[in-house]
Amino acid sequence: MDLDPRPERRRTRDGEGPRWDAVREAALERDDRTCQRCGYRRRQRPGDPERDLEVHDTAGFSGQASLADLDRLVTVCRPCHATLHPDDPAYRDLAEGAPLFPRPDAPPAVATMRTERQHVCQRCQRMVDSATDLAAYVPIDGGTYVLCEPCAGALLAAGYDPADFEVAGELDVAALESRAPDAPVRPALFATGPVRALRPPETGLERLLFDTPLRYVVNPFGLTALFILVGVFLSFWLF
Repeated sequence: MDLDPRPERRRTRDGEGPRWDAVREAALERDDRTCQRCGYRRRQRPGDPERDLEVHDTAGFSGQASLADLDRLVTVCRPCHATLHPDDPAYRDLAEGAPLFPRPDAPPAVATMRTERQHVCQRCQRMVDSATDLAAYVPIDGGTYVLCEPCAGALLAAGYDPADFEVAGELDVAALESRAPDAPVRPALFATGPVRALRPPETGLERLLFDTPLRYVVNPFGLTALFILVGVFLSFWLF
Protein backbone atom coordinates (compact mmCIF):
# COMPACT_ATOMS: atom_id res chain seq x y z
CA MET A 1 0.00 0.00 0.00
CA ASP A 2 1.45 3.37 -1.05
CA LEU A 3 0.95 5.90 1.72
CA ASP A 4 2.39 8.86 -0.20
CA PRO A 5 -0.26 11.44 -1.16
CA ARG A 6 -0.96 12.05 -4.83
CA PRO A 7 1.60 14.46 -6.34
CA GLU A 8 -1.01 17.16 -6.93
CA ARG A 9 -1.85 17.17 -3.20
CA ARG A 10 1.74 17.41 -1.98
CA ARG A 11 3.07 20.69 -0.69
CA THR A 12 6.58 19.77 -1.81
CA ARG A 13 7.03 18.24 -5.24
CA ASP A 14 9.81 16.27 -6.81
CA GLY A 15 11.33 17.49 -10.06
CA GLU A 16 10.86 15.50 -13.21
CA GLY A 17 11.94 15.51 -16.80
CA PRO A 18 15.37 15.43 -18.51
CA ARG A 19 16.34 18.96 -17.47
CA TRP A 20 15.65 18.34 -13.79
CA ASP A 21 17.45 14.99 -13.95
CA ALA A 22 20.55 16.76 -15.30
CA VAL A 23 20.38 19.52 -12.67
CA ARG A 24 19.81 16.99 -9.87
CA GLU A 25 22.76 14.86 -10.99
CA ALA A 26 24.99 17.93 -11.15
CA ALA A 27 24.04 18.87 -7.57
CA LEU A 28 24.66 15.33 -6.32
CA GLU A 29 28.07 15.20 -8.01
CA ARG A 30 29.08 18.59 -6.64
CA ASP A 31 28.16 17.49 -3.11
CA ASP A 32 29.96 14.14 -3.51
CA ARG A 33 26.63 12.34 -3.04
CA THR A 34 26.71 13.35 0.62
CA CYS A 35 23.90 14.80 2.73
CA GLN A 36 24.96 18.34 3.53
CA ARG A 37 23.03 18.36 6.80
CA CYS A 38 24.15 15.15 8.49
CA GLY A 39 27.04 13.85 6.37
CA TYR A 40 25.41 10.60 5.23
CA ARG A 41 27.05 9.38 2.03
CA ARG A 42 25.19 7.12 -0.35
CA ARG A 43 27.31 4.22 -1.57
CA GLN A 44 27.00 2.64 -4.98
CA ARG A 45 25.32 -0.46 -3.59
CA PRO A 46 21.57 -0.28 -2.94
CA GLY A 47 20.69 1.04 0.49
CA ASP A 48 17.68 1.93 2.56
CA PRO A 49 15.19 3.59 0.17
CA GLU A 50 14.08 5.90 3.00
CA ARG A 51 17.69 7.10 3.21
CA ASP A 52 17.88 8.01 -0.49
CA LEU A 53 19.53 11.29 -1.40
CA GLU A 54 17.37 14.13 -2.67
CA VAL A 55 18.06 17.68 -3.82
CA HIS A 56 16.55 20.52 -1.81
CA ASP A 57 15.81 23.84 -3.50
CA THR A 58 16.52 26.52 -0.88
CA ALA A 59 14.48 29.07 -2.84
CA GLY A 60 11.38 26.87 -2.88
CA PHE A 61 10.84 24.29 -5.57
CA SER A 62 9.34 25.76 -8.72
CA GLY A 63 10.19 23.08 -11.25
CA GLN A 64 12.18 25.66 -13.23
CA ALA A 65 15.69 25.04 -11.83
CA SER A 66 18.56 24.97 -14.32
CA LEU A 67 22.31 24.46 -14.14
CA ALA A 68 22.60 28.20 -13.51
CA ASP A 69 20.71 27.66 -10.23
CA LEU A 70 23.08 25.11 -8.69
CA ASP A 71 24.05 27.54 -5.91
CA ARG A 72 20.55 27.30 -4.46
CA LEU A 73 20.39 23.49 -4.56
CA VAL A 74 21.62 21.32 -1.67
CA THR A 75 21.93 17.53 -1.40
CA VAL A 76 20.15 16.01 1.60
CA CYS A 77 19.04 12.54 2.64
CA ARG A 78 15.30 11.91 2.92
CA PRO A 79 15.14 12.15 6.75
CA CYS A 80 17.04 15.46 6.73
CA HIS A 81 14.89 16.68 3.82
CA ALA A 82 11.85 15.89 5.95
CA THR A 83 13.11 18.29 8.65
CA LEU A 84 13.03 21.08 6.06
CA HIS A 85 9.43 20.32 5.04
CA PRO A 86 7.59 19.60 8.31
CA ASP A 87 4.17 20.23 6.74
CA ASP A 88 4.65 17.89 3.80
CA PRO A 89 2.59 14.72 4.43
CA ALA A 90 4.69 12.80 1.91
CA TYR A 91 7.53 12.60 4.44
CA ARG A 92 5.29 11.38 7.29
CA ASP A 93 7.52 10.80 10.35
CA LEU A 94 10.81 10.43 8.45
CA ALA A 95 12.26 13.47 10.27
CA GLU A 96 12.55 11.33 13.40
CA GLY A 97 15.35 9.42 11.65
CA ALA A 98 17.42 12.58 11.16
CA PRO A 99 20.05 13.58 13.73
CA LEU A 100 18.96 16.22 16.22
CA PHE A 101 21.82 18.56 15.24
CA PRO A 102 23.19 19.36 11.79
CA ARG A 103 26.91 18.94 11.30
CA PRO A 104 28.88 22.11 12.17
CA ASP A 105 29.82 22.90 8.57
CA ALA A 106 26.32 22.40 7.14
CA PRO A 107 25.20 25.16 4.73
CA PRO A 108 23.04 27.76 6.52
CA ALA A 109 19.95 26.78 4.51
CA VAL A 110 19.97 23.27 6.02
CA ALA A 111 21.74 23.96 9.35
CA THR A 112 18.53 23.60 11.33
CA MET A 113 17.33 21.42 14.18
CA ARG A 114 15.02 18.47 13.59
CA THR A 115 11.94 20.64 14.21
CA GLU A 116 11.26 24.37 14.48
CA ARG A 117 10.23 23.96 18.13
CA GLN A 118 13.74 22.74 18.89
CA HIS A 119 15.04 26.24 18.18
CA VAL A 120 13.42 27.42 21.44
CA CYS A 121 15.43 27.06 24.66
CA GLN A 122 13.40 24.98 27.10
CA ARG A 123 14.87 26.81 30.11
CA CYS A 124 14.62 30.50 29.20
CA GLN A 125 12.15 30.21 26.28
CA ARG A 126 14.42 32.26 24.01
CA MET A 127 14.28 31.63 20.24
CA VAL A 128 17.69 30.79 18.74
CA ASP A 129 18.13 30.93 14.97
CA SER A 130 21.35 28.97 14.56
CA ALA A 131 21.62 25.31 15.58
CA THR A 132 25.31 25.86 16.35
CA ASP A 133 24.23 28.16 19.22
CA LEU A 134 22.19 25.39 20.84
CA ALA A 135 22.90 22.41 23.06
CA ALA A 136 20.79 19.49 24.24
CA TYR A 137 20.47 17.92 27.66
CA VAL A 138 19.88 14.19 27.16
CA PRO A 139 19.75 12.48 30.57
CA ILE A 140 20.32 8.74 30.78
CA ASP A 141 16.75 8.15 31.99
CA GLY A 142 15.32 9.55 28.77
CA GLY A 143 14.13 12.78 27.21
CA THR A 144 15.78 15.45 25.08
CA TYR A 145 15.79 19.07 26.24
CA VAL A 146 17.11 21.74 23.88
CA LEU A 147 18.88 24.71 25.45
CA CYS A 148 20.61 27.88 24.34
CA GLU A 149 24.34 27.81 25.07
CA PRO A 150 24.12 30.16 28.10
CA CYS A 151 21.43 28.00 29.73
CA ALA A 152 23.41 24.84 28.99
CA GLY A 153 26.37 26.51 30.70
CA ALA A 154 24.12 27.43 33.64
CA LEU A 155 23.11 23.79 34.12
CA LEU A 156 26.73 22.69 33.96
CA ALA A 157 27.58 25.32 36.58
CA ALA A 158 24.74 23.94 38.70
CA GLY A 159 26.35 20.49 38.69
CA TYR A 160 24.73 18.67 35.76
CA ASP A 161 26.79 15.83 34.25
CA PRO A 162 28.66 16.98 31.09
CA ALA A 163 28.22 13.47 29.65
CA ASP A 164 24.49 14.22 29.29
CA PHE A 165 24.99 17.12 26.87
CA GLU A 166 25.20 17.19 23.08
CA VAL A 167 26.01 19.96 20.61
CA ALA A 168 26.61 20.30 16.89
CA GLY A 169 30.16 18.95 16.66
CA GLU A 170 32.52 18.46 19.58
CA LEU A 171 31.31 19.28 23.09
CA ASP A 172 33.44 22.00 24.72
CA VAL A 173 32.37 22.05 28.35
CA ALA A 174 34.61 24.98 29.28
CA ALA A 175 33.20 27.09 26.43
CA LEU A 176 29.62 26.37 27.54
CA GLU A 177 30.39 27.15 31.17
CA SER A 178 31.91 30.47 30.11
CA ARG A 179 28.51 31.43 28.66
CA ALA A 180 26.66 30.73 31.94
CA PRO A 181 26.69 34.38 33.14
CA ASP A 182 24.58 35.29 30.08
CA ALA A 183 21.77 33.00 31.25
CA PRO A 184 19.06 34.19 33.65
CA VAL A 185 19.57 33.03 37.23
CA ARG A 186 15.98 31.84 37.42
CA PRO A 187 14.41 29.76 34.61
CA ALA A 188 11.34 31.01 32.76
CA LEU A 189 7.94 30.43 34.33
CA PHE A 190 7.05 27.67 31.84
CA ALA A 191 10.49 26.07 31.65
CA THR A 192 10.56 22.28 31.34
CA GLY A 193 10.97 20.45 34.67
CA PRO A 194 14.37 18.71 34.23
CA VAL A 195 16.05 21.98 33.17
CA ARG A 196 14.51 24.32 35.76
CA ALA A 197 17.67 24.54 37.88
CA LEU A 198 18.80 27.98 39.04
CA ARG A 199 22.11 29.31 37.86
CA PRO A 200 24.45 29.92 40.82
CA PRO A 201 24.36 33.71 41.53
CA GLU A 202 27.66 35.43 40.75
CA THR A 203 27.35 39.19 41.28
CA GLY A 204 26.56 40.96 44.54
CA LEU A 205 23.15 42.02 43.24
CA GLU A 206 22.32 38.47 42.15
CA ARG A 207 23.27 37.11 45.56
CA LEU A 208 21.11 39.75 47.23
CA LEU A 209 18.12 38.86 45.09
CA PHE A 210 18.47 35.08 45.03
CA ASP A 211 20.45 34.08 48.16
CA THR A 212 18.40 36.09 50.69
CA PRO A 213 14.71 36.06 51.69
CA LEU A 214 14.13 38.52 48.85
CA ARG A 215 14.08 35.46 46.57
CA TYR A 216 10.56 34.74 47.84
CA VAL A 217 9.42 38.09 46.46
CA VAL A 218 11.53 38.51 43.32
CA ASN A 219 9.75 35.85 41.28
CA PRO A 220 6.45 35.77 39.34
CA PHE A 221 4.45 34.22 42.18
CA GLY A 222 5.98 36.43 44.86
CA LEU A 223 5.34 39.60 42.86
CA THR A 224 1.76 38.53 42.19
CA ALA A 225 1.19 37.94 45.90
CA LEU A 226 2.81 41.29 46.71
CA PHE A 227 0.55 43.19 44.30
CA ILE A 228 -2.50 41.47 45.76
CA LEU A 229 -1.48 42.41 49.29
CA VAL A 230 -0.77 46.01 48.24
CA GLY A 231 -4.14 46.15 46.52
CA VAL A 232 -5.95 44.86 49.60
CA PHE A 233 -4.12 47.35 51.83
CA LEU A 234 -4.91 50.29 49.53
CA SER A 235 -8.58 49.30 49.30
CA PHE A 236 -8.88 49.42 53.11
CA TRP A 237 -6.85 52.62 53.39
CA LEU A 238 -8.68 54.52 50.65
CA PHE A 239 -12.19 53.27 51.26
